[in-house]
Amino acid sequence: MSKDSFYSIEIKLASKSGWSTPQEAAGIWKTPYSREGLTMHWWGDGSGANNHDNITNYFLGQAAAGNKSVNYVVSDNKITLMVSPDNIAWCSNNGNPTTISIEHQPTLGAEGYKKSGWLVDQLEERYGRLLSIYPHSKWIGTACPGSIDLNRIRVEANKWKTGVYTTPPPVVTPAPPTAPPAPTVQITYSVLPTPVKYIINKNTDLWNFNTATWAGFKSVKKMNQGEIYEVYAIVDNHSTKSQYGVTKYSFDKKITNGVNMKDLNQIPEQPTPTPPPVQVDPPKPPVTTVDKNVVIAFLEGLIASIKEFITKLKG
Repeated sequence: MSKDSFYSIEIKLASKSGWSTPQEAAGIWKTPYSREGLTMHWWGDGSGANNHDNITNYFLGQAAAGNKSVNYVVSDNKITLMVSPDNIAWCSNNGNPTTISIEHQPTLGAEGYKKSGWLVDQLEERYGRLLSIYPHSKWIGTACPGSIDLNRIRVEANKWKTGVYTTPPPVVTPAPPTAPPAPTVQITYSVLPTPVKYIINKNTDLWNFNTATWAGFKSVKKMNQGEIYEVYAIVDNHSTKSQYGVTKYSFDKKITNGVNMKDLNQIPEQPTPTPPPVQVDPPKPPVTTVDKNVVIAFLEGLIASIKEFITKLKG
């Protein structure tokens, strides 16, 4: 098995309220944006891999509230992507613009270290260089990443890099081919928890990504900047180390067409406006109805009293 497809990566994308783009970094941090290294964290409560989903849900809530986020979560069980490594998660303080953050299970076992080393090797292949590995405590006074052994993660990454974990195929002497063999295409799909709407950030193409070489990509149709494109699943083309967003229609029909994820920006979630309170008019005072006969009787009595008073004065 190729090391690039050895593990699958679960995708749970965090809200844009909790991370920054490279373009936004210049206005937030004095340090220019780069992918120079990795900052390692732990979730620090002593729990095991069975707490992985609770941690990812916690970060989803924190990102939606605009507090913090992390690029990856790693445990003995799995690897979860929450913020693209090209973007800036809010987890490593002054190390945010220059490093990719990886949150680890505090009781990380042999399989977890193997997964973390694999992820480091994958990221170093993505960016074409060795990446420095830093503890969170480099950037701020904290006990994080606690007991996580950073040297062991580097050793595991080097094992992946040198092929220790991958068995080479047996050497077979084939018959002379009449034509060069077609390259093998390695493609994996990761279905998103819910479809996500993106906006196309430049004029680009809908590509047929079923090819192992860049020269083999074929344009299906032109896509214009500003168009809305809903991604149902993200495809990793391991041969070209590129990612493509596909619609539900393409996924269901097994059509290998998609837009390069670098040409898509996630549309930030819009808050639901709170309607104004309903205005209620104050109650009107009741209208009192006066009996006509009562008024007449009162006036007649008043007149009779006046006449009697006048008669007494004359007598």
